[in-house]
Amino acid sequence: MAQKKTLPKKSSPASGQKKTQPVQSKASPAKTGLSSSAILVIICLVVVAVGLVVYWSSLSNTFTNWDDPGYVTQNYEIRDWSKAGINHLFHSYAMGNYHPLTMLSLAWDYHIAELKPYIYHRDSMILHILASLAVTVFTWLISRNLSLTAFCGLLFVIHPMHVESVAWVAGRKDVLFGLFYFLALIAYYFYAVSIKNKIPVYILCMILFLLSLLSKGVAVTLPVSCLLVDYFVKRPLKINLLLEKIPMFILALIFGIISIKAQQNAAAIQSSTNYPIFDRLFFASYAFLAYIGKLFLPTDLCNFYPYPTQAGGHYPIIWYIYPIMVLALLLVVYLFSRKNRSIVFGFLFYATAIFLLLQLLPVGTAIIADRYSYVAYFGLFFVLGYFYTKTASGALNWGKSFKNFIPFVVIAWFIWLGTITRARCEVWKNTESLWRDAIEKQPDLSTAYNNLGFELYNQARYDEALPLFTRSIQLLPTFVLPYVNRGEIYRQKGKNDLAMADFNKAISLDPKSADSYLSRAILYSIKQKLDSAGNDFNMAIKLNPAMAEAYCSRGNYDDMRGQYDSAVADYTKAISLKPDMAAAFEDRGELYIIRYKNFKAGIDDLNTFLQLQPSSGEGYMKRSVAYYDMKDYKNALSDANQAQSLGFAVEAKYIKELKIKNQDPEGSR
Repeated sequence: MAQKKTLPKKSSPASGQKKTQPVQSKASPAKTGLSSSAILVIICLVVVAVGLVVYWSSLSNTFTNWDDPGYVTQNYEIRDWSKAGINHLFHSYAMGNYHPLTMLSLAWDYHIAELKPYIYHRDSMILHILASLAVTVFTWLISRNLSLTAFCGLLFVIHPMHVESVAWVAGRKDVLFGLFYFLALIAYYFYAVSIKNKIPVYILCMILFLLSLLSKGVAVTLPVSCLLVDYFVKRPLKINLLLEKIPMFILALIFGIISIKAQQNAAAIQSSTNYPIFDRLFFASYAFLAYIGKLFLPTDLCNFYPYPTQAGGHYPIIWYIYPIMVLALLLVVYLFSRKNRSIVFGFLFYATAIFLLLQLLPVGTAIIADRYSYVAYFGLFFVLGYFYTKTASGALNWGKSFKNFIPFVVIAWFIWLGTITRARCEVWKNTESLWRDAIEKQPDLSTAYNNLGFELYNQARYDEALPLFTRSIQLLPTFVLPYVNRGEIYRQKGKNDLAMADFNKAISLDPKSADSYLSRAILYSIKQKLDSAGNDFNMAIKLNPAMAEAYCSRGNYDDMRGQYDSAVADYTKAISLKPDMAAAFEDRGELYIIRYKNFKAGIDDLNTFLQLQPSSGEGYMKRSVAYYDMKDYKNALSDANQAQSLGFAVEAKYIKELKIKNQDPEGSR
């Protein structure tokens, strides 16, 4: 006969009373022939298998130009795996956040694979699967219901709203903090229901909590989640229940302050004058409901959801109704579910975890983000799982007619979700696919046109990029970057007057834009307005002292004016800021050779340049000429031949002369 699963007698040290779990297992050893532990292992294996199936295609994804440069591709701080480098990660902000453990994980990936995106995507996938397993185990521990456990574990690993956190390298912080968040809840569960050895388990919970905070600051909600666990397992509400949380709340407060300072340091927190308090209330209400809606119908997912725009000083009428809808929802939950611990626990878990992400304090320029749902969705999954298990078991009177039908509906829904997840992984395949999808979903999103245009610009697809920048400007005339980018294309095309107009406009919109000054400085140099160029180069460096490109370009400017020592200093500074900046090595090497006749130093720099740019025929030709001047005709000929093989036009008489000087029989004829 199947046995009813209950917590041990010692589950509540405060009361000593036996506590019955709110949701009872319907899958028992007697019915399946397997123990609950064995079934749990099978569920975990299925979760792993499903995770691999839906995310396997993400392993072939590349980096994107959306935050990945700041986190990985152009972040030189993660490239120092020394003790000092690791220590620096714990004493600095990254992209407006303090999450050193996340940066350490990315630094480890760089340490073993440099910039091979496969490793980064592989590790994010593994972390997501581990987080899903932690969700599975946590669900089992608090519910002892195998059906609910399978439902939550599978839904967590498969839901399309989690793709952004997994398939986007910069989303690493979500999967990492989520993993430690649920591990901390597992540790807290054992602390809450165990009498013996409570202190070591509590310490373990605090350590896991700290690791979660070091991965992403939003983990500060964990103490409240622990209180919800107390409520769910029926721990008596006594003063000790709050006192034991004091260390957690202190830690949460410390990291909360650090997170706000990090956002302020990056100017990510928007001024209250941009969005008054009532506007933010409308936004928060919309977000609260939008995440719930996308749980059921995750369609039209996008990597960027912009704030609504006003027409005639007002938002569309629906925005003013959202707060009323939220209040109605809360009232329904209170009236019909206040005595149902499963529903109250799940709904409050969601509300707690999502609260700080509702843009009541506006951060960034997006009103919602798929990644914000990563941990919060567990609460909604739990509520859905509760209704599923009750309906499938016939325990709900109104759901008895669906008893035999509901499992097939859930399976079909899961398959549909998995299909969407795989498709979303393809969207994140590269920068171009990402922003083309964003434009399709948000055709008025200025940022998407600019970022797609910038990707095409870097591929020298200027004719395709130009109208994208123009469209970005049309949609948001105050957006600085598309002016700078469009100006660069005009400069490439020799339309210097149009380029100058765009650079001037960008500077007028944002006098602190270092990129704008740098672009205008280069154009001034081309127009031989050297005094104006010098002023702009200096201003760009003053505004952004870490801009390697500004030092390298000013080095070229110094070279033009015959100030060779200053040029060398600027190239050297650029290299110190950006050790893989090929142009700085090329320009400094050429300067050493031509101006200083320091062939060894020049060739050393060209060697590094060619390591970074092995397909540069021009680079091989420059080194060939240096070898020629050193009378090293063998290497000069080898480099000349290599330059020619790479498509660089090498004069035939130069090759012939080198062959003669190498006493080549064919060259002697």
